[in-house]
Amino acid sequence: MEWVGVDVYVIHQGVPQIPKECGPFKLEDISNRGAKVSAESPPAFMLVDWHRCRYLSSATPTDAELSQLLGELSKTVVWEKAQKLFRQNGEDKFSKAHDS
Repeated sequence: MEWVGVDVYVIHQGVPQIPKECGPFKLEDISNRGAKVSAESPPAFMLVDWHRCRYLSSATPTDAELSQLLGELSKTVVWEKAQKLFRQNGEDKFSKAHDS
């Protein structure tokens, strides 16, 4: 199994303003109740205050780099949990947002 990213669940009113990059991690998307959302074009539906922020990495990240990302996120949002994302034999072992 290859570690390829992390989903960070954050508590925030409205679409969170979070870093687009940190170390090897690049923000892939933010979702709310399974639908992609973005600060640039606010959604037409009601948001809950719990968002999934997906960061993917082009190289295998380290736990220290994940700690750095969580530290950066802590400057603007409250993060609740982080879930590592894995790929096995070229197949993603994690789901996509509903409208991805």
